[in-house]
Amino acid sequence: MTDLATKSSPSVRAAPIASKSVEPALGSHIPALDGIRGLAILSVVIHHMTIIGNGPAAIDRFIYSVFHVGWIGVDLFFVLSGFLITGILYDAKGEDGYFRNFYARRTLRIFPLYYAVVFFSLVILPHIPNSKTARFARIEGSEIWYWTYLSNYSIAYVNEFRHGILDVSWSLAIEEQFYLVWPAVVLLLDRKTLMKVCGVLMIVALGTRLYLAQGNVFWIRCYVLTPCRMDALAAGAFVALAARGPRGARALIRPASILAPIAAIGIIAMKIIWPADCESMIWERYSYTISAVGFASFLLLAVTRPANSPVSRVLGRGILATLGKYSYAMYLFHLPLRAFVRDIIYGPDGGRLGAFATFHGSQIPGQILYYAISLTITFIAAWLSWNLYEKHFLRLKRWFHSPKPRRIFEPATIIAPTIP
Repeated sequence: MTDLATKSSPSVRAAPIASKSVEPALGSHIPALDGIRGLAILSVVIHHMTIIGNGPAAIDRFIYSVFHVGWIGVDLFFVLSGFLITGILYDAKGEDGYFRNFYARRTLRIFPLYYAVVFFSLVILPHIPNSKTARFARIEGSEIWYWTYLSNYSIAYVNEFRHGILDVSWSLAIEEQFYLVWPAVVLLLDRKTLMKVCGVLMIVALGTRLYLAQGNVFWIRCYVLTPCRMDALAAGAFVALAARGPRGARALIRPASILAPIAAIGIIAMKIIWPADCESMIWERYSYTISAVGFASFLLLAVTRPANSPVSRVLGRGILATLGKYSYAMYLFHLPLRAFVRDIIYGPDGGRLGAFATFHGSQIPGQILYYAISLTITFIAAWLSWNLYEKHFLRLKRWFHSPKPRRIFEPATIIAPTIP
């Protein structure tokens, strides 16, 4: 915030008055991040729940093509994770229990629900005699990869997604592998060196994809392998570290305001030029880095808005913030629940409510109702999971110290006129 020089009479002197910052503190709960998390989960579930792409109507194929890009919400999750985790670790440097507190808090947040889903999927479900669940038992001999957060390598090895419930675990595996290595890196290096490491990791991720693309590697490997997806985590980490510099996040606002729209235009342009190519090496080469830079810029702009700004109100309150709160369970639950709705309740091929309603040959009315049913059931399941299961583990976090928040702007001073 710039200083205001006084130009009043000599009897009026300038005195410093500390400004009341309305910006959030890094490391504290920032409501806008809940909304960003909500945007990410909404993007992913809408992507998976859009099932009208094979119909005869051109408008249906267009809608499917647009919403198919919703997988990019995973990149937003990665950027957000890199931002939050790096900030927590950097703020905790020098404190007792650095590793213990971090890993205990992460374990309490992630493990209980994840392993409950894995146990149900790999131990209980295969023994339920039902033709609809038979396809969930296709990974005999590969179960260990899912128990050990290495499913992304198993998926890459066979070049296919194999389990209707646990397919989403590839992204959780990448994050868990990040958690295993990054705390030691943050502890050992200073802030500027860490920022350079983030830049190197982004280059390595892009370079790895370019190298694999030369060998005509199937797109799934570039999609799920950890070395190929480090750019989003590194971009979020870079923002967290830069925001803790001498000038705080202020130094990043101008470049972020330029990069965010450029990245958005880049993704849209790629979609227009290659409309049916979202699962090809064209996208695998470049789109992840473009989305990483764009989402990191968007996140920075969002968290530096004043609490009473329109952006903060939209992200920090209402439906997006609510979805963000329950996003973890929604992510783990939405694939089997959308299949349940499609096959049993309401889908293009029929269900207890009949087949998709149409309008002039378009299945959009049926798709909208399918969204409503699937999203509602997924949200209710996530809400129940949070209140009946997850939050009881989260209460144990109080035994493990969280680092003191740091402000994203350095303290500002306003020079204002006072009467002696």
